[in-house]
Amino acid sequence: MKKILSLLLAFIIMLSLCACEGNWESVNLKDPIGIGEDGVIKESIIKQVKSENAIGVFTGKSGDYKYEWTIFGSDIAEPKEINLGVQISKAYGGNINVVLTQADAFGFSALLSIYLNEKWDAQSATAYTGEKVFASVSVTGSKTTILNLTLDGSVNDFTIRPDANPEDENQTPSTETTAPDQTPSTPTGGQDDYLSKPEQNGGKDKYNTDPVPEGKPQPVEPENQDVNKGKTYTCTFSIECSTILNNLSMLEPDKLEMVPSGGVILKKTTVTFYEGESVFDVLQRVCKEKGIHMESSWTPIYNSAYIEGIHNLYEFDCGELSGWMYRVNGWYPNYGCSRYQLKDGDVVEWRYTCDLGNDVGRTGSW
Repeated sequence: MKKILSLLLAFIIMLSLCACEGNWESVNLKDPIGIGEDGVIKESIIKQVKSENAIGVFTGKSGDYKYEWTIFGSDIAEPKEINLGVQISKAYGGNINVVLTQADAFGFSALLSIYLNEKWDAQSATAYTGEKVFASVSVTGSKTTILNLTLDGSVNDFTIRPDANPEDENQTPSTETTAPDQTPSTPTGGQDDYLSKPEQNGGKDKYNTDPVPEGKPQPVEPENQDVNKGKTYTCTFSIECSTILNNLSMLEPDKLEMVPSGGVILKKTTVTFYEGESVFDVLQRVCKEKGIHMESSWTPIYNSAYIEGIHNLYEFDCGELSGWMYRVNGWYPNYGCSRYQLKDGDVVEWRYTCDLGNDVGRTGSW
């Protein structure tokens, strides 16, 4: 009997030693990890994120604000214990003050997402240290605003201010992605509605395009393009999918590795284009030059190319309302990218939406 008790005691001691060796410190990286009051994330957890080449999501609260860190295992060079505690408060004018608990750099970059309790009337924001610009901030979120910026911990005290919106930002825009229940249909019998005159079809043109807001460029049909290679201009292009990082639970598991750190596929880049070229023309060329995957299909009913996927991220990969859309000078055109003729100095942004554009600044009705 004593021998059995001795063996049982030895077994219990062995289990206790195994627990003390750190097994209890491992976590399921498929689920968000809560940040404790001290903000400390142990080295073993950071090491696990790196060894599994995973995306670790760490969530915490500061007063009424929820915040979230997204860490990519591929960005971690030397795992170490870090403090992800954040103090968030509202400043004068509705700006947001942010103070990181950790005083020194993390040793890698991570995405910080701050969930506000209100909807900002802004399409972008900027982080400042004093009056000096520190970083650009992506503004996402449908009902309330989410502020996203990439940090390495080297700056731990800053203020986020909303940027001024471009003129006419309140005009009704649309997206490159067509809502599943908004696909136009061709009536049977008689003249097709989408081929009727605008005044007979609610003001829409023959490609089912709503009237373009006053002051915005009218669409130019691809077959009428007159590209002049003797004249070149420049514009700014960028491609990003930060909304996915706020909705990782909806992302198809096999697409996790396609999401870049910080959500930026192509940072703001100045590119040259020929007079008469469209947004689609330049997107094709930029993606080819930068080695970025892009897949499109021609949609005759809209007389435009439809962007199915960029960087192997496709429509519906992050929910049934997800897909790609484009914005030019702060406005989401209500016609396809093949019909938008670029002008010198245009700022073109390709953004991935998880909520039919509502999470990336699209306003108005369809």
